[in-house]
Amino acid sequence: MKKLMGILMCMVLTAAALSACNTAAQTLTEEDDGKTVILNKGETLVVKLDGNPTTGYGWQLADFDQSVLKSAGDPDYKSDSNLIGSGGMYTYKFTAQDSGEVVLKFSYLRSWETDTSPYKTFTVTVDVK
Repeated sequence: MKKLMGILMCMVLTAAALSACNTAAQTLTEEDDGKTVILNKGETLVVKLDGNPTTGYGWQLADFDQSVLKSAGDPDYKSDSNLIGSGGMYTYKFTAQDSGEVVLKFSYLRSWETDTSPYKTFTVTVDVK
């Protein structure tokens, strides 16, 4: 009986590990600006964008249909070093929820400068199958 329980436990753990492997992640950077990516439901999209909040600039994400692609919330920011004023990387995460197409448009700007164009932009089209 113990041997049978051990085999069943191994099968359950293997199935859990394999199902975790099916949630692939695609990672995009500024080099992917203007591209279209295809995701399957349940897959994760990671967008990594360089930035430096000490300059007053920050990335803003325009509204999009979160029934198709759900945002994991605010981006993570990790500085490149411990030096004051150094830049770093913003990491946004999204999960494909339902079939459809959305355009993610990021603008790098100072929020109080309302009558100027963004310093730079990043746009990607996401097609969820």
